[in-house]
Amino acid sequence: MTGRLKPIVSLPRPKGDEGTPDFPKDKKLLMAPPALNSAIDAARVFVRRPAVRRALSIFQFAILAGVIAYLFARLSHIGWGEVAGSLPAAPLFYLIFTLRYFILPLSEIPAYEIVWKRRLWPRFSAFVRKRVYNFAVMGYSGEAFFSLWARRTLDLSDREILVGVKDNNLISALASNIATALLVVALFFTGRLREELDALPGSFLLFSLAFASALSLAVVVIVFRRKIINLPPGVAPRLAAIHGGRIAVIMLLQVLLYWSAIPEPALSAWFLLVALQLVLSRIPFAPNIDIVFLTAAIHLDDAIDVGAADIAGMLVAEAGLSQLFNLVLFAATTHLALKPGRVAVAPAGDRGPQLARSQIAPEG
Repeated sequence: MTGRLKPIVSLPRPKGDEGTPDFPKDKKLLMAPPALNSAIDAARVFVRRPAVRRALSIFQFAILAGVIAYLFARLSHIGWGEVAGSLPAAPLFYLIFTLRYFILPLSEIPAYEIVWKRRLWPRFSAFVRKRVYNFAVMGYSGEAFFSLWARRTLDLSDREILVGVKDNNLISALASNIATALLVVALFFTGRLREELDALPGSFLLFSLAFASALSLAVVVIVFRRKIINLPPGVAPRLAAIHGGRIAVIMLLQVLLYWSAIPEPALSAWFLLVALQLVLSRIPFAPNIDIVFLTAAIHLDDAIDVGAADIAGMLVAEAGLSQLFNLVLFAATTHLALKPGRVAVAPAGDRGPQLARSQIAPEG
C-alpha cells in the first residue's frame, strides 16, 4: 500500500432517491447556447471586479437609504401615534401572513425535485434562506447562495446545478411576467388602473415599463424556449404549473391578508396593492422589496378609499413582520452558510464525484 486513499467514485443517494433516474447526461440537452455562455462569463468577470462590486454596493445602499428616509418622512406626516393605533388586531391577518411567507419555499421544493431528481423536503431550511436573501438583501442574491449551497451539499455536477437554477428561474419569471401583464390588463378594463396611476407619482412610467418588459420577456421565453431552456421533454410544463399555481395562490392570500385587516373596501380594491407589488417585483436587483413596496403603497389610500393611518398601520405591520421573519430565519439558517465536508463533483458524464477534504469556513 502507498498510504494514499483511493477516490470514492460514487456516493449513495439520500434516502428516498432509490430507483430515481439520474439527471440526463446528454450534453446537447444540458449545454446552454455558446452565445449565452459567453455572455454569462463576461458578466461574471465584470461583476467580480472590485470597483464594480463597490459601486453596486454603494448604489444599492444609497437607494435603500433614500427609500427609508422618504418612508420615515411620510409616516411622520401621517402621525406615528395614528399608525401605531391602526395596527391590525385580527389574528387571521397574522395567520395568513405566515402562510403566505412560506408558500414560496414550499412550492420551490417540488420544482427542484423534478429537475434534480433528489429528495429535497429535508432541505427545507435552504429554500427558506434563499427566500430571505432575495427579499431582504437583493433580488437574485438568493439564487447565488442556493447555487453555492447545492454545490457544497448535493451530489450534482456544476452543469446540473446551473440548469436547475437557471431554468426554474426562467419559468418562474415567465409565470410572474404573464401574471403581471394579465393583472395590469384586468385593472385597465375595470377602470381601477387609472385610480392607481393618479394616486402614485411616477406610476404611469413604472406600470408601462413593467407591462412592456413582462410581455416582451414572456414572448422571448416562449418563442426561444428550445434554445434557452435545457430541460428534458415534459419537465417545463410541470414546472410552469407549479410556479403558475404558486403565483395564483399568493395573489389570493395577499388580497385576503389585506381584507382580513380592513374588511370595509371591496375585495377588488385590494388588487391595486397586489398589482403594485407584482410590478415592483419585476424590478431586477431591487434592494429590500418589502420596504420599497411599503413606501409606494401608502400613496394608495385615496384610491382604495381607506384612511391613510389605517392603510399605513396595516402595511407597517406587514413590513415589520417580514423583516422580523427574515431576521429570525436568517439567524436560524446560519449553519447553511458554512462549508461542511464538501462534495467536489466532477462534470456530468465523468466517472463520478470524489470526496474532498472536510473544511469549515464562513460563507464567502
